[in-house]
Amino acid sequence: MKKWMTYMGAGALAFTLSGCGETAQPADDSGDDNAAGTSDLTLEEVFSRSAEANEGVSSLHADVLTNQFMSMGEAGMEMEMEVDLGMDMTVEPLAFYQTAETSIVSEDIQNDNPMTMEMYYTEEGLFTYEPTMDMWIKMPEDSLVGMGDLMSQDSVDPSEQMDQLHAFQDDFVFEQSTDEYILKLDASGEQFKNLLDEQLEGTLGQMEIEAQRFLEDMTIHSASYEVFIDKETFLTNKMNVKMDIDMNIEGDTMSILSDIQSTYSQYNEIDAIVVPDEVLEQAE
Repeated sequence: MKKWMTYMGAGALAFTLSGCGETAQPADDSGDDNAAGTSDLTLEEVFSRSAEANEGVSSLHADVLTNQFMSMGEAGMEMEMEVDLGMDMTVEPLAFYQTAETSIVSEDIQNDNPMTMEMYYTEEGLFTYEPTMDMWIKMPEDSLVGMGDLMSQDSVDPSEQMDQLHAFQDDFVFEQSTDEYILKLDASGEQFKNLLDEQLEGTLGQMEIEAQRFLEDMTIHSASYEVFIDKETFLTNKMNVKMDIDMNIEGDTMSILSDIQSTYSQYNEIDAIVVPDEVLEQAE
């Protein structure tokens, strides 16, 4: 499972990592090398085993909670947005079923009720439910161009994230709990610009907008990642990403604080994504 999805997490770093040959420190900062569950694997070995485990993944479930606070400079507009997304995915064939609920809080926007979304993507096409019309819509074929590429870069896929982060393993803080390896990265320096540009371009690049112009108008003040890898399966259990971004919009500056918390489960337990007959019959 080598490609799929993108977004943006983690806190302050407690240790410094002198190299990828170091073993993990206890996450509780106890300094007890004999703590239960202590592993002698190095970070390089964990990355290698994680990549091998990801190769065997045929399906998974992802729950992604995104919180964003946006403020517009001179306009003085502020908005808080929360997106609670759940997704079942398969690799061969590439398909997903997704539900999401979006809540917006702003004095400038009237939005009393959360917005809901439901979507299927299979070889039969892309189907989305339109709640205002209480009907299913099948998107036209030309709107699906690049959908596979978008899914290959969108952050619901932890293996793609790990591939991108592997090049920066020397910069990680490497910790462990009884059941998990914990990888933390402060990606705020100039050396991480290509990584962050790649992730943002993955989100913007397939949406029929001028992604490069958006990237040029963005300033990333800080970004951090926190990855939790299961010690038995070497698959990713959780990934948190935080970003502090400024975007230039027609001469005004929009500040965006983004916090994405992703949880992964049901590895290889989803047999197929099937569009229900009633959706196929209703879709226009």
